[in-house]
Amino acid sequence: MVTRNALISLTLAAALGVILIVGVLAGRTFRDPARAVAIEGMTVLSPASSLPDFRLHDQNNQVFNLARLQGKWSFVFFGYTHCPDICPTTLVVMRDVQKIAGGTERGIQYVFISVDPKRDNSATLGRYLHYFHPEFIGATGVHDELMRLTRTLGAYYEIGKPRHGSYEVHHSAAIFLLDPEARLRALFAGPHDATRLAQGLQRLKGN
Repeated sequence: MVTRNALISLTLAAALGVILIVGVLAGRTFRDPARAVAIEGMTVLSPASSLPDFRLHDQNNQVFNLARLQGKWSFVFFGYTHCPDICPTTLVVMRDVQKIAGGTERGIQYVFISVDPKRDNSATLGRYLHYFHPEFIGATGVHDELMRLTRTLGAYYEIGKPRHGSYEVHHSAAIFLLDPEARLRALFAGPHDATRLAQGLQRLKGN
């Protein structure tokens, strides 16, 4: 059962996702509004937007960089393992997308990037993602590298003020879809639906 607090959080996340997409379209990368088109629940960029190189590490403590996003379609979500509702809910949706659209055998990967590197080391990411799907990739790194990637994609995160020995991380709820050339092709604002994401991927793969 979804609690009242969870519903409030998801509603705020959905609103934040819309605001962030508007912000992305108004930013330096997307000054030409003709590049962004709303199609069946997703915002499609044409032409796609290239990413800068970056250096993170995955749950196996291996380098995760731009090359790891090449050669496959990638669903990318930013969050953190201590997230109380939005992150686990979104990862369940991504697990359902994997059931519909497939995974590595079909050239599709699912990437969870933690924006809380202080608490989310490789071992923590590995344990956390194992609960959702063994193929899921988890990655994190220093804030300079995280910001290099999030700013390019139009994602947002901010470390909250500590309270009672802990803290929250405020972050966007959008899921980003990258093509096999590691370019941003589409964004999905929350709340997310697995069928919508899978259909969006299939549409883009057919183009």
